[in-house]
Parts: sequence; C-alpha cells; structure tokens
Amino acid sequence: MDIFEEDYQSLDETTGGLKKRSTLACLRCRRRHIKCPGGEPCVRCTQANEPCEYMEGDRKIVISVKYLNKLQADIAQLKIENANLRTSLKNVSRDEVIEEEAPRASVDPTLNNLDHLSTPSIDDPKMMPKPKAVSVEGEVITPYLDKYGRIIHSRTGERIYVGASSMTLFGLEVNNLITPIPTSPESVHSSETPGPIPRSTETILEKEGNAYRIMLGKTYSRPGISVNFTLPSYSYAMLLVDTFVSYNDGCFYFFNEGLVKENLRRIYNDEPTLKPENYDDIKEDQTLLETMWFCKVLLIFAIGEMYLGTANSPDGYKLKNKGNKRMKARKPVPKLPGSGFFNQASELFTGLFASGAIDNCARESGIEVLLLYAFYLQVADCTVASYFYFGIALRASLVLGMHVDIGKETFNRYQLEHRRRLWWTVYMYERMLASKAGLPLSFTDDNISADLPDDFDMSNPEKNCEFYIFPEAEFIRNCVKITQINADILGRLYNRQPKSNILPVVHELVMNLLKWKKSLPEYVNCDYTQPEIQISRLVVNMMTEYFQGINLAVRPLLFHFVVLQLKSSNTKLGEYINLSKCSSVILTLINASFQASINTVRSLWALMPENMVALFGYMDREYLFTSTATLILFNAAFGVNEITREHLDHALVIFTKMRNLGNHPAALRREQLLKLLELLNFNGVWNDLLEAHLDSFNTPLPMFNESTQQNGASFLKSPSLGPVNSEAFQAIEKTWNNPTDSDVKLWNDITTEAIWLNDDFGEEFESLLESCKP
Repeated sequence: MDIFEEDYQSLDETTGGLKKRSTLACLRCRRRHIKCPGGEPCVRCTQANEPCEYMEGDRKIVISVKYLNKLQADIAQLKIENANLRTSLKNVSRDEVIEEEAPRASVDPTLNNLDHLSTPSIDDPKMMPKPKAVSVEGEVITPYLDKYGRIIHSRTGERIYVGASSMTLFGLEVNNLITPIPTSPESVHSSETPGPIPRSTETILEKEGNAYRIMLGKTYSRPGISVNFTLPSYSYAMLLVDTFVSYNDGCFYFFNEGLVKENLRRIYNDEPTLKPENYDDIKEDQTLLETMWFCKVLLIFAIGEMYLGTANSPDGYKLKNKGNKRMKARKPVPKLPGSGFFNQASELFTGLFASGAIDNCARESGIEVLLLYAFYLQVADCTVASYFYFGIALRASLVLGMHVDIGKETFNRYQLEHRRRLWWTVYMYERMLASKAGLPLSFTDDNISADLPDDFDMSNPEKNCEFYIFPEAEFIRNCVKITQINADILGRLYNRQPKSNILPVVHELVMNLLKWKKSLPEYVNCDYTQPEIQISRLVVNMMTEYFQGINLAVRPLLFHFVVLQLKSSNTKLGEYINLSKCSSVILTLINASFQASINTVRSLWALMPENMVALFGYMDREYLFTSTATLILFNAAFGVNEITREHLDHALVIFTKMRNLGNHPAALRREQLLKLLELLNFNGVWNDLLEAHLDSFNTPLPMFNESTQQNGASFLKSPSLGPVNSEAFQAIEKTWNNPTDSDVKLWNDITTEAIWLNDDFGEEFESLLESCKP
C-alpha cells in the first residue's frame, strides 16, 4: 500500500462506533495526495462541489499462456499499424501541400516573362558535373578514397569501419589502381576485404526447463567458463520487458521491442529463434550471438525490475523477508531490485568481453549489451564504471561506422533504422552522463553525418523484418536535439575559464533552448501554466532534460547573486536581493531557471499517483536533486520561501520514499538537501519543513494537500517562458540585442570571477555561511 492509500477511520454518527474506510481512494483525492473518506461521492468532493470518480484497483487473475501470447501479438500488430498510419498521414499532408502550391505556380505571372527564365549557372556547385577518372585506354577507374570511409573485415573476421584517412583504406585504393578492375561484385568484395579467419573454439548451450547452462570454450583470448542462469516465468518476463519499454521507449532505443518479444516467445515455446543479422554461418558466431542475446535479455529483466522498485522471485512474486535463517543464509534477498538478474548477466558479460575478447564489442548485439550493462551500473551508483562502459559502447559504434551511416546501401530500411536509433541512444547517454559527472565530451558533433531516426512505411516488411517495432520518431529526434544543445552548453561554459564576456554565449544558448521548446508539437509538449498538469513519462524524459539545460545555462548568474547575498549583511537582517533595478534580460534569465526548477519537481510529482517515477532511477534522482538544490539557493538569495515551500516538500517526500525502499544514493542526496536547508535556514524560515523531514523513517504525508502555487507562477514581473508564448520569445530576443551598460558590467564580473568553475567554491561557500551566522 502506498502513501496515497493509507487507512483512514471516520466516526459513524449513527452507531457511535468506528468504521474503517475502504482502501480505494477517489481520483481527486489521489491527485491531491490526501486521505479519502470513501463513499460515492466522498465527503471531500461533495464539499468542493467536484465530480467524484473511482478507478478500479488492480486484481490478480489467472490466464493461459496462449491467451497472453495472443495479446502480445495483437499489441505488436497495433504498434506496427500505428506506425504505418503515421507515415501515411505524413505523406498525405505532404501531397496536399504540393497540390496547393501547384495551382499558384501555374498562374504565376512571372512564368510568362521569358526574362525570368535562366539556364543553370556553371558556378552552381549542384549543377556541375561530377568528374570521372579515365585511364589512357578509356577505362573508368574506381574513385579513390570514399567520402566517409568503408566497411572491411578485420584479421579475426569482424566487420569494422575505417575512415577516409586510414592507411588501410589508402592501401586498398592503391591496390585497386595497380590491379585489373574486377568485373563482378563478388570479386570486388574479395579483393577489398579479406575473408574472416576461422577460429577454433566451442560454445555449448544446454537447457532444462527455464534453467540454462552456457559453456564458453577456452580461446587464445579468454579462459573457458561455465555459466548457469535461470529465466523467469513467461508472464513475469513480459512484464519486465513492458516495464522497461514504458519508461524508455520512444525517447531512447536500447533494443527492438518486437524482436526481443518474438525471441522470448520462441524460447519459452521451444521454437528456433530468429536468425541473428550479419553473422557468418559458422557455429561459433551463431552460439556467440545467442550468448549475447541471453546476456542482453537478463539485463533487460534487471532494469525492468529496477523500475518496478521491488526484488521479486523468478515467478514475479515479492520475495519474503521472513523465513528460517538457513534459507536466508542460502538465498539472501538482493538489496537493489534487479540485482539477481544483473549478477547472472555479469557472469556472461565477463566471458563475452574479457580483455582478450574485447573485440566482441564491435557487433550490434555487443553495443546493446554494453548500453544496458552501463545503464544498470549507473543505477547502482557505479558512476566511474558506467562512464567507462558507455565510452566502450561509443567507440564500438564508431568502429562500426554508425556515426556516418556507413554501409547504408547494404542494409534494408528496418536494419538501417535500428542502427540509427541505437547510435543516437549511445550518443545521448554519453552526452548526458558527461553533463551529470562534469566530464568533457569524447568527440564533437562535426564528426557525425548519420541521419536522425525517422518514420517510414512498415506495411510491407521484408523477410525476417515483420517483427520490428519502431515507436514514433518524434520523441527520440527531439531528445537528440535537446541533448545536443545541452552538450553545447557543457562545452562552452563548463570546460575552461572564459576568456571574454559570456553574455553573448549565454544569450545564444538560452535562445537555442527556447527555440527547441517552441518548435515542439503539441502532443509532445506540456502546458505548465495549468494548475494541474497532465504529463506522460516520455514527455517528462524530454522536459527534464530541457529544464536541466536552462539551469546549466543560468547557473553562473544564480551563483553570482547567491555569493553577493551571503557576503552582504542582508542575511542577518532578514533582507534579500532586490531585482527591481535589474534589466529585463536578467529578470528573464533568473525567472527561466526558477520556473525550470519548479516544473521539474511538478513533472515528477505528477507521475507519483501513476507509480511512474523511477524510484531507483539515476536520471530522476539527479534531475530532482539539481532542481531542489537550485530552489534552495533561490530562497537564500531572493527570499521566495512561500512559493517554493510546497515544491521542496514534494521533492523531499519523493526522496524519502526512495530512501525507504533501499535507494542508498537517493538517501545521500536527501541528506545533502536537508543539510543545505539547515545551513540556509536563516531566521528559522524552514523550521517546519525540517521538522517534518529530518530523521523521518516513514514516508511523510505532503505538508500541502491543496496546492498554493499550482502553476509555478513566477516571483518576478517578467515574461513567461511558456510553450507557445511567441510574444515573450520575440521580446527576449529584441532586448538581448541591446544590452545595457549595467548588464555588460554584471556579466564582466561574472566572467572574471567564474565562481561556477572554481574548485574551491565549496570551501568559500562554507566560510560565507559561517560569517552569516548570528
């Protein structure tokens, strides 16, 4: 039972006794996170003159595996049909635009004037003929040095990418010039890419029920190992995959949902699995890819269970803490949800990617496994190891040429889309982790020429492609774009001491963020001006990254004001910085960060009734911590306590629930926030909040049942940064083009001090706090 369904007792006026309320709460009470007295309608809804609706609680029923398979197949078919409809709608709208423009073009008076007609200019690079190299005998010589490199076979048989500057590719091109031109594609392939060298090894897969044993034979690069693992029940396996998909699918792409579910169905039904793509017909490659697939599925189960928030048995039932000591000693309960599956996957992972077999990473399946492995390590607070494995996944993607769409003419549309979405997911996580950890980026966007994911016609799939499922591309495209903007912020503001005034840089970065927000379609946007926001998990994934970018861009300005406040005597007098004399540029920037922090908390809080907050997730935890800490600094500098009190309370309630479930990194973040609140508790303004949350080992009820500032209204008289406020957008742009002298001086001071980059800022902050104490 969660915090929204606690027992509630009310006095029965007719009998004078106590009547226990049903655990089912109405939707309105659930949204407000208050106790519901029950009844149809309940007393609270009656008093508020609002409709009272109930949602039927979850019930466990017994269904056949055959019926479950049918439902899964129907869902997969519906997803494919939805993708086809989206593509058809785009094509229809494009045709309508062309038809509307055609009549206008036909009656254009300028077409009747021959003076307006001109022949293509020879200076136009698009109209210039492409030169062809011709030998003395008139033979056409193959153009040397492909624009983006080429795929070749390595000495051990892997398909790898070599760039245009590679000496290997240069040697192949020279060889083409001095040898006869091949007449068939087969001979071209054999002359350019030597065939794989067979490797003598043995991999054996044994199965008994849901128990498996994989024996990886000893090779020159790794010792032989034997790994035992167990798959969960089919229904629980599908639940874990669906849970993973519901939190990530659309915004990120770790694997193809349709292929994984179809292979799971075949595994549980003892049917032959789908043939892996791009593998050589030798037993070792086939069994190696099967081992990678099992490792990948176990990692999916681990992450899915992490999102569920509880460690369950293989049948999907919660593990009991009670029991005899002998059983406890034999099978200890995992502390982190999913750790049981992760430990099994780690044994396979070690055998697959041992130091001598690291080249196994240079496969699409290997990249998927690396991504999932690094993702779970991130959740387990192993940041350094996670960063290493994300880096290996990135380099493996570069080796396969995913960043330049190499070999796209050899892949069908499904395989190409799969590679693109996988590449951009690797790209995003490398960028996001670098941002969270404060580490430099591994490579620049100038090296990327791969197209963004896109929707396409899936109505007539090719052979072995009928099980592919691709969610709508709009989400992942916008996630890539906002990640690119945030990476730009990281590279231009947080890597080195600025050499010139950063006002133009901050202006450009914030405008890029606003343009991204303004360009979002309505169905992937959220109107934060509403008192109660309705938001999906996928939109939260995007918007929290957008709010993170706003906070990163404005942080230098906020730190400057916080230090000014702590250095002054205003703190002891209970006074705060007065922004009335600041320009509209400063007000807009401060207001943007303030609203971004509030709306981050609001977004995650809106997901709590649906149990869609990743209580063990890394991103939710870090986004919530950053926004909450930013709000505390706003309170210290500007005295906006009454506006932020509700949101700080909600953030601490979420952190307390994370802590109580066993999320140790969240417990640490919670303690840091409470310590910061305690240090900045000037004049006792936070006594009630600290009293409610300090040393609370039970998830507290929210202090604010009825929202006091539900729409996150600004505490400043400045333009709102709403989703479709074009007037404010234009006003900001005009104001920024003509900064005042005071703004230039302020930003010169901020640039010179560079407080947000100082290594000893923490010590300076502590000394300032000591000086503020009465």
